[in-house]
Amino acid sequence: MADKLQEGIYHAPGVRPGNFFNILFLRALPGLDARQVGEAFGKLWQMYQGLKNGEITDLPGQPLPAGDLTVLVGYGANVFKLPGIQRQVPSQIKEFGTFRSPLPTGGGPLLIGSGLRYADDVKANPATEEIAVQFIAQTQLAVNRAVVETWKALQNMSDLATGAAPLLLTGFYSGFQRDDGRSWIDFHDGISNMKSSERQSAIAIKPRPPLEQWIEGGTYLVFLRIAIELTVWQKLNRQQQELLVGRDKLTGCPLMSLDSEGNPVIKTGCPVTGRTDVISPGNEAFFEPETVNDIILQQSHVQRANHHLTPVSDRNSLRIFRQGYEFLEPIDSAPGFRAGLNFVSFQDTPERVLRMLTQETWLGSTNFGGDPKNQLPGMNRFLSIRAAAIFLVPPIVEGELFPGAGIFM
Repeated sequence: MADKLQEGIYHAPGVRPGNFFNILFLRALPGLDARQVGEAFGKLWQMYQGLKNGEITDLPGQPLPAGDLTVLVGYGANVFKLPGIQRQVPSQIKEFGTFRSPLPTGGGPLLIGSGLRYADDVKANPATEEIAVQFIAQTQLAVNRAVVETWKALQNMSDLATGAAPLLLTGFYSGFQRDDGRSWIDFHDGISNMKSSERQSAIAIKPRPPLEQWIEGGTYLVFLRIAIELTVWQKLNRQQQELLVGRDKLTGCPLMSLDSEGNPVIKTGCPVTGRTDVISPGNEAFFEPETVNDIILQQSHVQRANHHLTPVSDRNSLRIFRQGYEFLEPIDSAPGFRAGLNFVSFQDTPERVLRMLTQETWLGSTNFGGDPKNQLPGMNRFLSIRAAAIFLVPPIVEGELFPGAGIFM
């Protein structure tokens, strides 16, 4: 299958994502039909192409650094409810395209059967809008400027009498890549992602029935804004942390067994002689952990999240291409900051993610890892959800004004 994926999905060999990330959400003004929404977004899309070339509407003739900006657009379930919509809602959006809403009082489960819950102070999910736009670039300015330029463009589209724009920028989330290969819990992260040669077979939507052929070669984006309760993690000792993760904390080497005293044993030969950790050259064979027999290790996060089923093109493998970005933001309560992860994944159906999060032999009722019936103190709320949504990312079609334009007109 020819690559019809939009830019901003860094799946090819030797290709790495930019250092900075933003994802923003657009809500259609009530009463507008699909064509009006499509025309409004078409104007934004043209503006984004200018940004990629270092061009800003308010500074004609003044070239600016573009920061290698990429722009990707996705559409949520609500877009298919617009009057005059030209495409029927894809079956995978209808069946697997939404998460549960938070409780009116705050909190509540993300999915029935999942150990992930909304944070107690989250009373509405801010990501469930008609349109999502992902920006990735090498500079923080480039992704932030895209948000501000979106707002400016919408202001220019506003009705003079009412002040209302056809699209409302309801919010955005930012993040950054770490150059140490680790996460906020200090363990190596993302190293068991699929080999670059396998990724597209899990990402791209396979041939579909006639009425859904228009989405072939596209993908589905799953977005979770996940906060991490570091105060809980810091109270655990190193061995407890390693058994929950399934890796050695220092080297990142996968745990293979427990010795007679219950201490974790890493994969023999990892890391190779002369290297300090698993991401050092020569240790590629240890990126993806092997299947283990010990029940405690089977319950670790890395083992729950990947059961090593092949081929990855089969949705039952539940393999996904993850492209995450950490975040850190100030808050008014102790410790004065909130750390977390912008979880972004691409897959041929969101069913892969929903099953991974709800099936008991996978992540299921655990919040992160370990025995769900005997969790360590606080680990049942170690991760909490601040926003969550699923979007169809249509393929590139030659001649379309923007990806997915055929949905609207």
